[in-house]
Amino acid sequence: IRAVGKIALQQYDVNAIVDRLLQFLEMEKDYVTAETLVLVKDLLRKYPQWSHDCIAVVGNVSSKSVTEPKAKAALVWMLGEYAYDMSDAPYVLEGFVQSWAEEDFAEVRLELLTAVAKCFFKRPPETVQILGAALSSGFADANQDVHDRALLYYRLLQHSVEVAERVINPPKQAVSVFAGDQSSEIKDRIFDEFNSLAVVYRQPSYMFLDKDQRSPFAFSEDTGSSIIGPQSPGREDLPSDIDARDNDLLLSAHEKEDSRATLQEFTDSPFAPRSPSPTQPVRNARASPLPQAAVSSTAASPLLAVDDLLGLGPSASAEPFPQLKLNPKPVLDPASFKRKWGQLTVALTLEYTFPAHALVGLTGPQPLVRHMQTNAVQCMASGNAPLKFFFFAQLADAPANTGFFLVELVVTTSSGLASAKIKADDSSLAPAFADSLQSALSKFGSL
Repeated sequence: IRAVGKIALQQYDVNAIVDRLLQFLEMEKDYVTAETLVLVKDLLRKYPQWSHDCIAVVGNVSSKSVTEPKAKAALVWMLGEYAYDMSDAPYVLEGFVQSWAEEDFAEVRLELLTAVAKCFFKRPPETVQILGAALSSGFADANQDVHDRALLYYRLLQHSVEVAERVINPPKQAVSVFAGDQSSEIKDRIFDEFNSLAVVYRQPSYMFLDKDQRSPFAFSEDTGSSIIGPQSPGREDLPSDIDARDNDLLLSAHEKEDSRATLQEFTDSPFAPRSPSPTQPVRNARASPLPQAAVSSTAASPLLAVDDLLGLGPSASAEPFPQLKLNPKPVLDPASFKRKWGQLTVALTLEYTFPAHALVGLTGPQPLVRHMQTNAVQCMASGNAPLKFFFFAQLADAPANTGFFLVELVVTTSSGLASAKIKADDSSLAPAFADSLQSALSKFGSL
């Protein structure tokens, strides 16, 4: 079956091959059906013009006979993707949702959330209650990825159904090359930069990133300050190991390879303001809190009725994370910060837009540094062009060198947009800290 499927994905004239593949579904053997469903899914992704013939056969497959997780996920994907063509798609999905607690594989539950959402956009009257039940089950799911996806979908729907549809069910192009067909070297390089535009471009960053647009960010031993560009007069504590530490802190593995130049090359390079890099991580799959302006704008919108529409009721609205109690005077030396930053992964990202009155006071790094210190968030380093900060905070009563949150915050003063990457010793607490961080940012410049 796999051989037939592989041939089908590599040939242009696949008429006879597709017919042969669909005949496997008629054999009514569970293991044959499971393997065929996985291949039919890939076939539809590459040849969507075959959807009518494939879905006509897939529609006759009993969902109860599909037990293998990848096959079940493939079937669920087709039910959501082709809900228009499969008349009983909402009702088959309803059966999967009702047996949510009995589904042991997170892969299937993740696919089920997406499929039900897609079906809702295409056939809302038949799917609205099913979507509400799926989101409720997702909120209570012990798997963090499933919980976060359910929360993300809920917040998107609460913000705007139209926006949610553009995110969850956008128009798709046929897949030309599957990831498995790429060379192992290219796949390894792209995987190293997975949370970046390298995945979109299907190329490692060195193939599309201009090194001239990067400028070194000098990490400072002095809390609340940093140096960007050539060494300042009188500064004698910036040896070459500081530059190496900065490269380790700010660049990906392959960027480091491209930017290991001599200190003289750094000194002679132009230090123009940094523009957003194509390798900056895109918004994390973990759901970030919506900007306060976006949340409040939905309050006056009829879309706020999405709670009632989905049958979740007022109590199911997005609950705020519990307020963290932070150490007002955390202690973290630069070497430990650098080591933690290199070891920890980005738990989530956050975007916040400063209001106009707050931007008036944002004339440099220090006003925001002082403000964040009053909110138990300390600054390890900061710089201009654009405004860039490395903050850290610590849970109150946490043992030494534990319970830390690390933040890289970049503020574009022209638009007021602040983008933050958050890392944490305990990533499960990152959403709660993100709420605290956004709350502190929202108070900057308050009258």
